[in-house]
Amino acid sequence: MGEEGMIGRSCAMLLVASTTLAGCGLDWRREHPLGCRLDEQPLVRDTLYFGASIPDGGEVDAAAWRKFEDDTLAPAFPDGYTVTAANGTWRNKNGESIHEATRVFTVVHADTAEWAATLRRVAAGYRDRFHQQSVLHEYSVVCAGF
Repeated sequence: MGEEGMIGRSCAMLLVASTTLAGCGLDWRREHPLGCRLDEQPLVRDTLYFGASIPDGGEVDAAAWRKFEDDTLAPAFPDGYTVTAANGTWRNKNGESIHEATRVFTVVHADTAEWAATLRRVAAGYRDRFHQQSVLHEYSVVCAGF
């Protein structure tokens, strides 16, 4: 058999082998827009920024925050979350830069309408309770492994 025949036969064998293996359900590659590894899954990371300054004066102090956390955050997110102390700056309706202590709340979860509704309810509860103009909500899709 000549060289061309051997190459043709090798290509045919490769085609048959790949077709046969594909039928076995082997996962040759994982296609995911985030490129998550096989030991990770795509989840949502939501971050809420809770400013501590109260517009009419005062501040959401440690005791008030702890009560909000106990009454609202812990029941809404029983599987866990993270709160980080930070300093924030934002521009109010009058164009003034406001500097304030901020608590950054982060939770990672499945992307469901129930989660979205819970986060909206928590942000609205904080705005109402502490007379806030807004609570910044940041949303991103992430790869997470546990």
